[in-house]
Amino acid sequence: MELILPAPKKWTQLFGILLLLVFLFSLTIFAGNALLSFYKVKELNATVFFSSRILFWLPLLFIFIYARKAEGQKLLIWEEKKLLFWEYLVSAIAIFFALFIGLLIIIAVLLQFGLERESSKFLKMLVIFRENPLLIFLTAATAGIVEELTFRGYMLPRMVNLFKSPALGIIFSSLLFGLLHFSYGTVIQVVGPFFIGFIFALYYYKFRNIKILIICHFLWDVMAIYLQLLAQDIKTLEKL
Repeated sequence: MELILPAPKKWTQLFGILLLLVFLFSLTIFAGNALLSFYKVKELNATVFFSSRILFWLPLLFIFIYARKAEGQKLLIWEEKKLLFWEYLVSAIAIFFALFIGLLIIIAVLLQFGLERESSKFLKMLVIFRENPLLIFLTAATAGIVEELTFRGYMLPRMVNLFKSPALGIIFSSLLFGLLHFSYGTVIQVVGPFFIGFIFALYYYKFRNIKILIICHFLWDVMAIYLQLLAQDIKTLEKL
């Protein structure tokens, strides 16, 4: 059941969401160039990329402090439900199945309209991942923990409270999650995360367990990166 909040606390939560979004989008837009200037390099490299992942933990620290000090409550305002091992397993299988089917349909539609293309930014990241495999796991851990706790753990419950509508809370939090990935420069890198965010938000609203989402997000990103590296290897072999 959602919280019924007095007006002052609702304004505090709205302000927290807006500050969080400013923080996240500022990092997305400015952190890369700022780090290039700081390290005095012109191209993305392992050091710059590592530093950018570390910076993305700052919004999580911010909302943890903000929720405690400004809102006077925990970061996670929905009580976490405990799951048995088999429930974690079934949840993970169901989430992955939904993501596979949904994203296959989305890619097929984008291909029909000629909108699917490779992201130059992601291709540069793959070069770094190939040379620095540990960065794959740091990237996936950062995305899994930070993005789930910020968008699903912090933002979604507060949006549901503010809109007084689970549907609007799920849709808008997912839309913002998708837009956060705009810097990759392709439609799929916005539409794909929007769909992923929608599935995760729907699950969190219904089952109230953030841990399984963190685990699934981490595993999904690791799998996606390794599949992209494998696809590159296959293309290279075909050219030989």
